[in-house]
Formats: sequence, structure tokens, C-alpha cells
Amino acid sequence: MPENRPFPENTRAIAAGPGPSMADGPASAYIHVPFCVRKCAYCDFLSFADERSHARIEAYVDAVCREITLTPKWFPAEEPGRRAGVEGRAERPLETIYFGGGTPSLLSPTQVGKILTALRDTFGIKDSCEITLEANPGTVNEEKLSAFREAGINRLSIGIQSLDDNVLQTLGRIHDAGSAMRAVEDARLAGFQNISCDMMLGIPGQTMDSVKKTLEFFLGKEIPHISLYSLILEEGTPLYARLGGDIEKYVTQEQDREMYHYVTSHLAGKGYVHYEISNMAVPGYESRHNSMYWRAEPYFAFGAGAHYYLGNERGRHAETLDEYIGALHEENAKKEDVLITEEILSPEDRMKEYMMLGFRTRAGVGEEAFRERFGMTVESAFGAEIEKEMNSGLVGFEDGIYRLTEKGFDLANQVFMDYV
Repeated sequence: MPENRPFPENTRAIAAGPGPSMADGPASAYIHVPFCVRKCAYCDFLSFADERSHARIEAYVDAVCREITLTPKWFPAEEPGRRAGVEGRAERPLETIYFGGGTPSLLSPTQVGKILTALRDTFGIKDSCEITLEANPGTVNEEKLSAFREAGINRLSIGIQSLDDNVLQTLGRIHDAGSAMRAVEDARLAGFQNISCDMMLGIPGQTMDSVKKTLEFFLGKEIPHISLYSLILEEGTPLYARLGGDIEKYVTQEQDREMYHYVTSHLAGKGYVHYEISNMAVPGYESRHNSMYWRAEPYFAFGAGAHYYLGNERGRHAETLDEYIGALHEENAKKEDVLITEEILSPEDRMKEYMMLGFRTRAGVGEEAFRERFGMTVESAFGAEIEKEMNSGLVGFEDGIYRLTEKGFDLANQVFMDYV
């Protein structure tokens, strides 16, 4: 399961406006790998699990590499000298790279290395770059993980969800608890220190004891980053149909919150920081890539279905392998055949997004940072909203920073709706 889905997938507003530019200096890149052994019962992300699609993985990797090399042409710099060198290398090298999916660990280490080489040759990669790969426990072993590390991956996000075999069967995962535990052990043997594990809550049949078992394993293996998700029934998925679209019939909101509060309080007692609503980490192990999303910074994205944010343009890629690979196979590949503009953000749109994303984090929204970015104060832009949220006990203000309170963390959607 992807560690992050930063923006609503159902955004469809299209507006006219100036095109984006690399002058903003994106320093992050997301690569979507839309292949799975089998789609999980709850997943509505773009992925393909059929043999015909898997036979095209190598062609897909080639298409991603071609898109990377074409990006400086499709998003040219506005200012002379913004790009150094004749090959279109960006002035600002990449600081975070994230392979998400789908199941990126289905790629071979050689294929991952090929994509990283294209990124390095086109944009440059900082020596300190955080390079994350999502891994399904059913697709890796120590040898493959060691090869991923040699290829350049320095952070793993392992999609475990639970160590209860009955719960894993409900979710339609391809792994069992034993293989999940082995994947973590193999990651350590391969030399990975920066590891994140996904944990899902509010699943039919899940008990507090099974939640505690999973959490104790993570702590015993000293996993420094844990992502927490409550099961959401997405229309069109097998699990939605099986449960009649009503999760509350099987898991009440109170039960879900009890699990969430147990995990967050227990981790806090062990020194983890609840730095974002769905993420906790040992200090220094926060996800730098996802933190970029929550600061509303621009980023490159590559691959079928991937969503990008460059300049003031937010958009997505063609969503079928035929469209994506076919367009990039053409000698004169055209941007409009690969990328679909969904939205041109107005200054007001950007301010609202900045508030909503900032409130997801413990860092909150700083008055000074907001003024530097938008040329006005938070109060002048959203005075009525802030007053209502503070009067409701959802938002606090201290040392020049607006943050969600503990009550606000539980009722965050009420705050977010003020900025939609």
C-alpha cells in the first residue's frame, strides 16, 4: 500500500493559465510502478496483475526513463542559466526519490538502477538523497534486498498491514505473517537501517490483541518509522462489495479509534514522534519525501497514472500501459499524449492547500513561513476559519505556529473541510 496519497484522486477541475516551469526547482521525484502479483481486496490504486501487463515491465521501465529525459524539454526553465550543462541537468539536484505502486519490489534491482541512472543524468541526485522503495513481503528476500541497496535504495517501506493471518486473508494480501516477519529480518540482514512498516487498523475480524502483537514485533525489530492507516472501503473494490460498502457494520468508529489511540500512545511512550496524522517515527527517521508533500512543494512524477505538481500545474499521466508506453515509444513523443493537466492552481488554491497539508503535521502552519510564501498573514487570509477552529478546540496557536490540538488530530477532517 502506498505510504502516501497526498492529494485527492478525484480532482477534475481544469482551468486555463500559464504553464508550469522548472524555475521552481522541484527537488523530489515520484516513480509509479503499476504492477502487482495480485490486487489486494481493498485497493483502488492503479495497478495491473495480469500476465500480459507483467510481460511489459521492461518496456515500461524504458518508457519511464524516456519520460525522465524528456521532462526538461516539456517543462523548460524560464530563466537563462536555470539549467546547467548541455544535457538539460536541473540546477537543483534531487533530494528525495520515491518508488511507489503497485508493487515496486516486483522490479529487478537492475531495472531500479536503470531508472535511478536516468534521474541522475537528467536532474542530478544529492549524495544525501533519501531513496525509498515500497516492498511487498511476498516479493523479496535477503539477496534481492541487498541488490536493491547496491542499486541505490537506502530506505524501505514494507507493506505489512498486520501479523494476523486471518486479517491478511480478509485484505487479500499475498503474504502471511511469517513471510512478513522474514522480510523485516531480511531487510536488516541486507543492511537497511531506515525502514518503515505499514500497519492497518479497523479491519473486520481484527482484535486489539492482534494489533498489540503486530506493534510489539515492530518495536522488537526497532523499526524506526511506522505508518498507520484505517481501512477505507473504496467503491469498486472486492472488499467494498463483500462488506456492502458499510465498514461500520463490522468495525465501529469507536473501535477504530481505540486501536489508533493505543498504537499512538504506546509508540509515544517509546520515544516515537507523531509527526503526521498517519505517521510516527524515531526522531531523524521521518519520511523526507512525504514531508515534502505536506509542505506543498512541487515535485516531479513519472509513470502511468502518476500525479505531478510543477509550477502552478497539477496533473496526472495516461492510465493504461498501452497509452503510456505507446506515447513514449514515438520518436517525437508529445507531452500532451503522456500528461493530462487537471488543475491550474490560483493563489487562493495554493494557500488553502498549504493550510490543509500543514495541519496534517505536528509542525503545523507557521505564521512567518505563510507570510513569506504568500505575502500575507494567516489571519488576513483565513481569519474566520481559524477563529472557528480555535473556538472549537481543534486548533491552537503557540510561538507563532497554528497546530491541531489532540482533539483536532481526532477530528482533523472537520478542519480540512474549511480549506477545500
